[in-house]
Amino acid sequence: MLKAVIFDGAMLAQARPRQREGFFTMADATSLSWELKDDQGLTNNTQMFIGYDGATETVDSLIGVWLAYGALLDATTDAKIVGGQILIPLIRDASWKAAPATGNNVNQVMSLDFDNDFNSDVTPILIPAYKETQVNATSPRAPNLAATALAAFIAAILAGEGAVFPNSRAIHYLSALRKAFLTVRKVRNQRQRTTVG
Repeated sequence: MLKAVIFDGAMLAQARPRQREGFFTMADATSLSWELKDDQGLTNNTQMFIGYDGATETVDSLIGVWLAYGALLDATTDAKIVGGQILIPLIRDASWKAAPATGNNVNQVMSLDFDNDFNSDVTPILIPAYKETQVNATSPRAPNLAATALAAFIAAILAGEGAVFPNSRAIHYLSALRKAFLTVRKVRNQRQRTTVG
């Protein structure tokens, strides 16, 4: 199964600790990868970096490139290609906030759990370092779903953006918000650096 995965600059910085936001020693390349399985059932992966310009090439053309190189790879190996992914690094939009606000950290998480239109599985969408103004004043452990920005985010998830609709992992439309709650999710390697109250 082919997956197109999109990371933002912060996720890239977390994945590659040696690089700081806004300071990269080399351009982040789009990567293609394939998962291969041998006759013993063991799997391994291979990866290829490519130059990709979203202004001149479509995602469909990028998938076509993945398929073309995959066919060439298939001819060179005795393993079976069972899937893969395309990773397109992105940078933040200039209109977003320039610096984080003080007083909250990414270990403090709001979880929005959505139902889908097919089964009873829940799809969580997390908001790290949620704004304190989005917490219910009378119930400090509950989100305030009427808060303007939070209500707009939830509505957009259910309505879709253009022709793109958030889905469950099994690709079923999200149909309603089932529950929302606040939790703590420690980010690896940050346990000694952050305090969650």
